[in-house]
Amino acid sequence: MLLAYTKLMFLVWLIALLISFQILIRVWLKIFPQPIPYGWSWLLENPWRQSYRNPISIAKRCEIQTSDVVLEIGCGSGLFTPYLAAAAQKLIAQDLDSRYVSETKVKTSGLSNVEFLVSDALKLELSDSSVDVIVLISVLPEIPKPVLALQECVRVLKLGGRLVISQELFEPEYVTSSTTDAWALEAGLKPVKKTGNAWVYFNHYQKA
Repeated sequence: MLLAYTKLMFLVWLIALLISFQILIRVWLKIFPQPIPYGWSWLLENPWRQSYRNPISIAKRCEIQTSDVVLEIGCGSGLFTPYLAAAAQKLIAQDLDSRYVSETKVKTSGLSNVEFLVSDALKLELSDSSVDVIVLISVLPEIPKPVLALQECVRVLKLGGRLVISQELFEPEYVTSSTTDAWALEAGLKPVKKTGNAWVYFNHYQKA
């Protein structure tokens, strides 16, 4: 009986520790937004995450057309890139960290319609009105100035172009769908539709 009680208390302590750590990380990232450190690909690509962040499903929910030029901001280790590229005419995989871009190059080595861009999301090295669709998957809150980043997206989007933002509750930097809406509206984007739920949501916007 004592052993069972000790095990239960240890489990309660462990859960409380994990919750406290998660809260501390979330508060820190609210104050100091930053991208996920290089080398954490295992966290991005673990099987449990892929059970609700299935790359094939993600690409479908972005509603990319075969004629679209797509910009993926914050491609990270390239988990979603091959599937987004398969649906597009051309895909530009962007990330701030060249090491993540190198990983993405490996994952997309068999595709001829993928280009790569190492740059800051606040200053994209792309021409005005040059992209049909921009996708940000679990990225936007990591950018220190999200509204400025979205304004830069508006600059490179074609008139009528779409922007898809998806967030997941599991992320330490998670923000609600309404917060994302507020940022997008401030940047000059028009809400089009929403899918998903509080755990994983997809917000679609358009450049009007």
